[in-house]
Amino acid sequence: MRQYLDIETLKEIKKPVSVDYELASLASKLESRPSIIGLKEYPDVRAIVGICGDRESIAKSVGTTREELIFRISKAMDRQREVSISDQSPFLENRIEKPEIIKYIPVPIFYREKERRYLSSSIVIAKNKKTENQNMSFHRMMYLGENKFSVRITPRHLYEILDEEEKDLEVAVVIGVHPAIEIAAATSYTSDFDELRFASTLLDGVNVTEVGGILVPSEAEIVMRGRITKDVAEEGPFVDLTGTVDIERKQPIFECDELYYRNNPFFRVIIPGGLEHRMLMGVPQEPRIYKIVSNTVPTVKNVCLTVGGCCWLHGVVSIKKIKEGDGKNAILAALSAHPSMKRVIVVDEDVDIFDQLDVEWALATRFQPDKDLLVVSGARGSSLDPSSNSKEGTTAKYGLDATKPLDKDGELFRKVELPLDLNLEDYLGSKD
Repeated sequence: MRQYLDIETLKEIKKPVSVDYELASLASKLESRPSIIGLKEYPDVRAIVGICGDRESIAKSVGTTREELIFRISKAMDRQREVSISDQSPFLENRIEKPEIIKYIPVPIFYREKERRYLSSSIVIAKNKKTENQNMSFHRMMYLGENKFSVRITPRHLYEILDEEEKDLEVAVVIGVHPAIEIAAATSYTSDFDELRFASTLLDGVNVTEVGGILVPSEAEIVMRGRITKDVAEEGPFVDLTGTVDIERKQPIFECDELYYRNNPFFRVIIPGGLEHRMLMGVPQEPRIYKIVSNTVPTVKNVCLTVGGCCWLHGVVSIKKIKEGDGKNAILAALSAHPSMKRVIVVDEDVDIFDQLDVEWALATRFQPDKDLLVVSGARGSSLDPSSNSKEGTTAKYGLDATKPLDKDGELFRKVELPLDLNLEDYLGSKD
């Protein structure tokens, strides 16, 4: 993270804030601009927020543009580069056995719901004995006191690895890494997919250090080596992707055996339900959606999960329309590609899918509800959607075909542009 960010030029909040309530409330206002925040209770620790707050920031971190981001990620997913192992790492500067975590690193209270303390940027790394690869994924962690957390583990790859383990599962938990490593950790692919090697492809190399038999990014700010046990504890309530409160569950307990951290570490803050949370959840899903839609409509141009739709429930697909029906085929393919999505808008390639004003313009000028609206009832939906049928897990999904009809004059639908692209500053003049 430090290698990527110019720490000296980051916006720094001079007035220290409390880690309870105040940190989260301030950080939520800084998600679109990388910022450093001092902490009252931890004078040697500074929080950092806003490094993945928009599509442009994420694209920049992997050396591309927002329009090409989906293709950069997709290409890297298909070829994984080996990591470089080093026995040197700044996080080895401090090592505490059986730590009382809260004495050394902040565990904020974000919301007032039962005043739970949480790590929201925690990335868990575990070995997959079947594939001999490592799995790396984000998991929120609720502090139970001393060296213990309850860890929210959804039925994906870490869940499967833990389920197959007869005893405690040895893991490492890292906080504060390069944005590309965060993107890799947020990516869900096949069970043999090694997210750290994927990150190495995105960054043209990643240095790692072995901690308790697990390879972790050498640049990590904070590392906890420990075990996910077979014991469980209450986890929740907490705010999820949609900004609504998730339910309480019994979840596995993580015990930290060793805490490592850099001198004057940066504590990474991701606001639950905020912009960074949404971006990190949504962007890694888009290459898969694109690939599946392209099997049905080969002229698909790009895919976007929208911020307003929590980067999870709503999407936009751009196509080059060749035949009537391409738009509806793209709708069906997109809804199948991302089962959590309940609304998708399909537009022509001249519409900027990253500009919601432009997308709404396409709806206003190219969409007719009686012909271009497709509704699917009783489909499997997202558990994160509070409006869905919670008992059955079903929802209604719909698609809007906002592409131009091919049987009409295309000029009727063209957005006319002004003849000159002027620089406003040339006309405002300078202030003396």
